[in-house]
Amino acid sequence: MRKPHVIEAIIGNTKVLGQLDSNGILQRFYWPAVDYYQQVKLFLAAVFLDGLVFFEDENFKIKSGFVDDFAYFFEYKIADKTIFQLDFVDFETDSLVRLWETGFEDFYVFLEPMINSSSLFNAAKVDKKNEIIYAYFKGTYIGLAFENKIESFTVKNGISDANDNQLEGWSEATNPQIAVKLKNTGRVVCFLAFGNSKDEVYHKLSYLKQKGYDDIYSQTKAFWEKKFSKVKLVCTEDTKDIELQKRSAYVFYTLQNSKTGGILAASEVDEKFYHCGGYGFVWGRDAAFIVSAMDALGLSKEVEKFFEFKFSCQEKEGFWDQRYYTDGTLAPSWGVQIDETASVVWGFLEHCEKKNSLHLIDLYKDKLKKALLFLIALVDSTKGVVCRSFDLWEEREGIHLYSNASIYAALKKAKKYFPEFESEIEKKLKAIKNQMATRFYSPKLSRYVRSTDVRISREEFLKLPEENRYMQKDERYEITYYFKKQDEVVDISMLGIYYPFEMVDSSDKAFKATILAIERECQNSIVGGYKRYSDDRYIGGNPWILTTLWLAIYYKKTGQIDRAEKLFEWAKAHSLPNGLFPEQVDRITGKPAWVVPLAWSHAMYVLYLYE
Repeated sequence: MRKPHVIEAIIGNTKVLGQLDSNGILQRFYWPAVDYYQQVKLFLAAVFLDGLVFFEDENFKIKSGFVDDFAYFFEYKIADKTIFQLDFVDFETDSLVRLWETGFEDFYVFLEPMINSSSLFNAAKVDKKNEIIYAYFKGTYIGLAFENKIESFTVKNGISDANDNQLEGWSEATNPQIAVKLKNTGRVVCFLAFGNSKDEVYHKLSYLKQKGYDDIYSQTKAFWEKKFSKVKLVCTEDTKDIELQKRSAYVFYTLQNSKTGGILAASEVDEKFYHCGGYGFVWGRDAAFIVSAMDALGLSKEVEKFFEFKFSCQEKEGFWDQRYYTDGTLAPSWGVQIDETASVVWGFLEHCEKKNSLHLIDLYKDKLKKALLFLIALVDSTKGVVCRSFDLWEEREGIHLYSNASIYAALKKAKKYFPEFESEIEKKLKAIKNQMATRFYSPKLSRYVRSTDVRISREEFLKLPEENRYMQKDERYEITYYFKKQDEVVDISMLGIYYPFEMVDSSDKAFKATILAIERECQNSIVGGYKRYSDDRYIGGNPWILTTLWLAIYYKKTGQIDRAEKLFEWAKAHSLPNGLFPEQVDRITGKPAWVVPLAWSHAMYVLYLYE
């Protein structure tokens, strides 16, 4: 059975990460880090009322939301009785802690493990003396324990076994389906702990049971209060902005692996890659926006930890590849994106200058130099950028306006710290500017285009006019490559030449015409907002939060406050009731679509406030 793609909330402690769907079901729990491994196949609760009733269901749900800005609750109603459910992650043991408050006497908990993202050959064993149920596979253990007395149990055929309100007591099984019936005193407390040995899990659970739920909650609350005390909030006329800023800080905290510094774009929701290449990875490009927002919120130590991470996983050639796991190893990639490297260099120097942390430039001088030399080599002193790579959206191979702007911004910032390259960099900057004014300008449209020299299929090549195509033959292999000279599709990423990379100012006539084209061709006329580009078909071609806020920032910086505020309010109105921003908004219904929460969406919200 597939896991749902759209979730409601994430819970974590900056080291591990869980996902809750809109019914309150824990769909995924990532341990030992925020991006790997998925450990839970099924984790459900039920009451017995003329049969099992699984109350984590939309038919019973009343409401849900954050408690104390770190725990997440759901409330249900069945037969005039309420059930209150609360989840959070213990800050010390990285364990899931769940509370249920209910008057139902016959209360069941079901667990089916998926240890290290595999449900094959898992096994389970019951420790009757200590009332702990272990699941294990290849040296990884999950432990299930309760503050409540266990009345009966089985680790085999759990749900079907519970249908008669009795459990058969199987204490060992492979491919386990665990069921536990608990003595309910009005409050059920569950602990789910993870470790690399049975002893590690035993000690964690023993510690949690001894400490007790109330102390665990209060100490975890203090942990988060200390985190939030560092957050600098902007007060506006709308009190919702305080909540959204705190949610943004929470997202940045929970998506960052605090041990290494790597920051995920989002918690993974498409692990089988049915619709995309995955989200649970670290992108330098996304992170350039995210860390800028984190700096604005006062999370500068976390930003410096991120750059420590990035410099630790720099490739020997000086660049950064498409994406990485939070342990620094290379994640599955399908092509180098040169804006990733440029974004890291630009974002690092931007941080150092804004926070007066110029000592960090000296600390990473050698690694910066390697990245700088890589970027310099991409630019011909006459032609401009000559290296093809994938675009911002990772869909097209060519030479892209956004990528060129990121290189321009990185080189411009770096030249003052590397005077030995100043003369050469000046030539490269002029070449990139000239390239934008010539090859990226369409006289026919009187505006900029998003890409040049885009690799295309033979079928598309044959449909193009002669003046906008060419082909190249590989002399070594019997391969012919086909290219489009200019890609005229209107793309929101063309805003990058103004913000954040400051390659042009707002008076540039071609840029003004580009803005008009974006307004005309990227806006959704049904629900509002802006999609990525005019013929966007990804997940149906929905408007995005980050693209809409990107245009709002442009309006704000150019003094068009009413237009800016309209888009800003649209984005806020399309956050979830709990304050989390999705990646997209359904183009027809206006409901959150695809990934929730997306760190880049939250970053653009924060940057709008602070710009």
